[in-house]
Amino acid sequence: MYVQIPVTTEVVEKNADLKPKGQVEDQRILIELDTRQRDYHQLFQLKRNVEIHWYNERTFEVQELSAFSWPLVYRITTADGYYIPTPGQRVNFTPQIHGLCTKRKVSDVVLRLGVFLCIIAGLGTRKASWLMNLLFQCSVSKSALERWVEEVADNLPSEDDMIKSLHQQKPITAGHLDELFPLGTDACVLVLKDEHGRILTAQEVARRDEEQVKPFLTRLQKLGLQFTIFYIDHWQAYFNAIGALSPQAEIQYDYFHILQNIWRKVWGEFRCHRRDLKARGEAVETKWYARKLKKMAAPLWKNRYLFFKAEENLSAQEKEILQEVLQQQPEMSYLRGFLCQVWDIFEGPATEAEAQEKLAELKKYAAHQSDNGYTKTISFLEAHFKNMTTFLRVPGTQRNSLAESGMRVLRRLECNHDGFRSDQARRNALKIYQAVTYLDWSIHNPPKLTAPSD
Repeated sequence: MYVQIPVTTEVVEKNADLKPKGQVEDQRILIELDTRQRDYHQLFQLKRNVEIHWYNERTFEVQELSAFSWPLVYRITTADGYYIPTPGQRVNFTPQIHGLCTKRKVSDVVLRLGVFLCIIAGLGTRKASWLMNLLFQCSVSKSALERWVEEVADNLPSEDDMIKSLHQQKPITAGHLDELFPLGTDACVLVLKDEHGRILTAQEVARRDEEQVKPFLTRLQKLGLQFTIFYIDHWQAYFNAIGALSPQAEIQYDYFHILQNIWRKVWGEFRCHRRDLKARGEAVETKWYARKLKKMAAPLWKNRYLFFKAEENLSAQEKEILQEVLQQQPEMSYLRGFLCQVWDIFEGPATEAEAQEKLAELKKYAAHQSDNGYTKTISFLEAHFKNMTTFLRVPGTQRNSLAESGMRVLRRLECNHDGFRSDQARRNALKIYQAVTYLDWSIHNPPKLTAPSD
């Protein structure tokens, strides 16, 4: 018994005039297409008495994605053609089949899926090759996928034109600037994200200094981007370059990096206390007291991260554990209280003046401290306080930068590629990511992205 199942694909729909027909052969679904079936008289607007001649006939197979348990293959029969519209005049032509590439021996949908899996799904070429064979009965080599990524990226507009397209789509006024250090290299990659959450560009530089950052920002200015605010960490080179090229732009230090810097300073005090417990436990001669000190050091280290976690982010069980540790070691209550007052500077106040009052309270709290992580934290806050609290002073300013999420996107792409082999490979991946994620490039019928007019 034979059961007929209608099968349609992008290639079949775009070449319906070739009268495609299918059959099952050697546990494969074959769709036969003969390019000579097309009405070339109508296509070339020829008179019916003009004869079409064929030569160099050939047949080959092209892979397609299959949702069946058997592979789906096109068997293409074609030839070179010519016609003689008037005596002595010969016109040669090669038939075209829409939706596939005779050179790659795959359909365009196969190519685009391979690129999607490599870049958007972040699988890399090795895993994408394996998955396409497993799920879609399509055998594609790792090296072929690498070539396809390069070809697709080359056919997209340039990096600068992509930025212009993004600016035309949604005007860009804010820049979230950070850096990425690629796997296996000493290079630094500057990464800029806009207020809409879009990665605009990633550019490799020799060093993370002012001389390297300025050309990066100048290039963006020449593309028509006028930033009113930058979100950065407290790296001085960024501050200096922005001040020199965009003096009108506000600067907001990213809250994540502010806390990260403070946590590192206070972490030193935490470690000092724990080392002191261990040293006292090893030095004391009374056995029961030595065991007590060591017993105090163990839960302190095990639950160290709870001290640096905001109260609202602690679960009920974590709060209970933290209270038990603090009851056993009340001297650690000071560290916890210090961190809570740091949070209060940025999470409670509605105005810059209120934040200043909170900072004054923190200074009073640590007045008896000298030359340690607590005093270094206060010096850090005082030195950069204006740019840490821009969000309280300038309406519409965020407290947090979006740059860190851009870092995660690029790191995910990089890790699944075992590290990019070159800066060009990273730029190719980013262009494709931009086209798909921001500019609606899709697997089926992708729009033709063209360079925007100036």
